[in-house]
Amino acid sequence: MKSFKGYLKEDAPAWQSSTSQKIFDFGQISNMQIPLTSSTMEWIFQVQIPRATVFHVTNGIGLEKLKRLQNKKKSISAFFNMDASTMDAGIQGGGGLVVELDANIIMSSKGDLMSMPDKTGRRWVELYNIDPKEKMHKELEKMLIDLAIKHDPKNKEYLKTSPEIGIGVWYKLQSDFKDDGKKISLIIADYIDGVNAILKKHKKDIQGRIHGYYVRRGTIAVKHPSGRMVGGDSEISEWNAWDEQVVDKIKIEKVHTFNTATRPFEWIDDSVIPRLGRIPHKHWKSATELSTYISQVADAEVRTFGGWARKK
Repeated sequence: MKSFKGYLKEDAPAWQSSTSQKIFDFGQISNMQIPLTSSTMEWIFQVQIPRATVFHVTNGIGLEKLKRLQNKKKSISAFFNMDASTMDAGIQGGGGLVVELDANIIMSSKGDLMSMPDKTGRRWVELYNIDPKEKMHKELEKMLIDLAIKHDPKNKEYLKTSPEIGIGVWYKLQSDFKDDGKKISLIIADYIDGVNAILKKHKKDIQGRIHGYYVRRGTIAVKHPSGRMVGGDSEISEWNAWDEQVVDKIKIEKVHTFNTATRPFEWIDDSVIPRLGRIPHKHWKSATELSTYISQVADAEVRTFGGWARKK
């Protein structure tokens, strides 16, 4: 689980990596990087990606970035629930404020997905988060080998003489074409198209991992392609310190701050108020009060959407 400081660093360029790094920098198939976008999820599952109220911890500079991300396809990490001590520690570590958002839910997890953004704003998760039973592993491995041969036919002969190399021919592409930006772009496009095609083929196997958590919570109505409701991988009572929701096309609804012993109250006037514009602002006496409010918002959505979801 990444540290809360790591969570906060997602606004910083150092936390990002290039798309070419994402598709090559993994040691085994279970750590293969899977791209997440709302348009892809809609294409795979043939459902409209639902919207829900989520929250995001950031700082004053991060708020400026969030304002620019509104209604954009760039995705961020958010949460439905966070306990007060974690929130307080995050604020003391430099977070500063909690932003209430209306957003598309691309992927939902009861725990930390360790999702990471690339430099275009697309988020990626490791395969084991989606396919813990390894139902797609062999197909994905074959896809990588086929792409290695497609983009460098010499790899076909190389595999005949050294079959033990396996997906090593995939990693070989990175070094062979490191100075050929056009070729790398074509490889990236084929990788994403290939991964998405395999995800779609296995949509019945993975929907519970993609959407199950918020379906089980009752906040959103999402059907399995077969028409039945998908069960999640957790009960609503099984909260971690915070859950993770990968979201995009955000709309800022409100900004929240609260008292903390390590930060003077004046920082709100200096770092928050000037950046609000017309965005509503609420200041709380403690992290506990804010955490309670966040839970109440989540519970209200459970009541609003849960019964409807079960009837579908």
